[in-house]
Amino acid sequence: MAELQLTPAARDWVRRHGGVLTLRATPRHGCCGGRAALPAAEARAPDAPEDYAVDNIDGVTVYRAQALAEGPYRIDLEGFWRWRRLTVEGDISPWRPTRTPPPNRESTRRTENPDNGDVKC
Repeated sequence: MAELQLTPAARDWVRRHGGVLTLRATPRHGCCGGRAALPAAEARAPDAPEDYAVDNIDGVTVYRAQALAEGPYRIDLEGFWRWRRLTVEGDISPWRPTRTPPPNRESTRRTENPDNGDVKC
């Protein structure tokens, strides 16, 4: 598991919001090409947990995207009253796509109707 530190404020806030933290990779594109994965923290479970390493830190279930470097990462809480959010300090990783294929988009695919040869969308 990556070196991961939760500040006391972040840990308490995540515990009050379900006790689950996802550290995911967010793509950033360079002006001259290339991509990097910046870490982002969310107080929820990931959509595709098979692409994440799981650990328990101070009573918080942490999902770390396998696309991220090993760290270290420091997760803190900033903001005021209802506008609080988690922040991440840590390594920037080269962009590595996840192993999970994109969702099936049947409604946008063109298919031929085998009965009469018509194309429907």
